[in-house]
Amino acid sequence: MRKKKNHTSIIITIISIMVLLIGVAIYLEHRIPRKEERIAPIPPSPKIAAKLLIIKGCLFDLGIHRENTEIKGHTITVTSSKRLATKEIQNAFYRLKKEGADINIKGNKYVSINIDKTLWHIIFKYIKKRISRIAIIVDDIGLDMDAAKELGAIDANITFSVLPMRPYSKKSATYLHNAGKEIMLHLPMEGSNDKDPGVGAIYKNMGPAEIRSILRKDISSVPYISGVNNHMGSKVTQDKAIMRVITKELKKRRLFYVDSLTTNKSVCKDVAKEVGLSFTSRDVFLDNVDSYAYIHNQLNKLVSIGERCPYAIGVCHPHPTTIAVLKKEIPRLKKQGVVIMPISTFVHEW
Repeated sequence: MRKKKNHTSIIITIISIMVLLIGVAIYLEHRIPRKEERIAPIPPSPKIAAKLLIIKGCLFDLGIHRENTEIKGHTITVTSSKRLATKEIQNAFYRLKKEGADINIKGNKYVSINIDKTLWHIIFKYIKKRISRIAIIVDDIGLDMDAAKELGAIDANITFSVLPMRPYSKKSATYLHNAGKEIMLHLPMEGSNDKDPGVGAIYKNMGPAEIRSILRKDISSVPYISGVNNHMGSKVTQDKAIMRVITKELKKRRLFYVDSLTTNKSVCKDVAKEVGLSFTSRDVFLDNVDSYAYIHNQLNKLVSIGERCPYAIGVCHPHPTTIAVLKKEIPRLKKQGVVIMPISTFVHEW
C-alpha cells in the first residue's frame, strides 16, 4: 500500500514539474523578443528625431549628404573626401547653440553635442578623393554651325558626334577637328517610337548589302571620324544580325563603337565582343530634361560615377540650355580636378 502511494506521489511530482516547465516556456515566449526583434532598431522618439534632423541639417550645410553618413545609436560617422576646416564645422553647428545644445569640437575630426540630455558623437573620417575621369559626347552636330562653334570654344576634350549628310556635317566636323576635338559619326537607326531618324538611317527590314551601302555613305559624309555611336536605334540595336553587319564593317575601317544605350535590350556589347570590335557604352544622359538644374545634377552624377569607376561617359545635345551648363560648369569641374578625356581613351579592346 505504501509503495503504491509513493508511486502515485512520484507521478504527481513529475506532472507538476512538467506543468511548471510549460508555464515557464509560455512566459518566456511572450516575454523575450525573437532574435530578429532584438536586432531591429528602435525608432527614436519624436523629440530625438527632431534634434537628429537639425544635426543632419548642419552636416548638409557642410556639404555632407545622407549617403556619406552612418548612424549607430547616438554616433554619426561621416565620410568625406573634402578635408573640412575646424572653423567650417563651428559655423555649421552654431545653430544648435540656439537650441540649448552644449557643443564640444575637437579639431576637424570630432564633435560632441549634448542636447536635451542626449549626447551625440560625430566622427569625421577623411578619405583620399579619386580623380574623376569622364568623357562628354555631344550628339546631333551638323544641323548648324553656331552650336559647333560655341561648344568648340570650350576648353575641354569634348567629343562631337556628327549626323551624316546634313547641311553642316562636313563643315562642322572639319571645324571641330581643327579645334583639336575628337569626331564621331552619329549613325541614324530605326527607333521603337516610329520617329523619323533622318537621312542615312538603317532600318530593321534592310538586308546586309543595303546596310553596308548606307553605312559606307554615312561614313564618307563625315570626315575625321574615329568612331561611331547610334542616333536613336532602339529597334536596330536589339537585332544581332544587323549589328553583326554594322560592327564587322566598322572593324574593317578600324573604327570603334559607342552604344548610346537607347534600350536596355541592346545586344551591341555582345556582338562587338563576338567580332572583336573596340567598344564602350554611355553611362548618363545629361539632358533628357531641358532644365539647367537637371543638367547640372546629371553632370555631377557623371562626375560621381567617374570617381567610383575607372571612367564615366555622358551624352548630351547642342541645346541652348545644355550649352549654357557646359560653358559654366566645365571650368568649375576642371578646377576640382575632374579630367575630361576624348571618348577613344575609354574604348575597350577585346
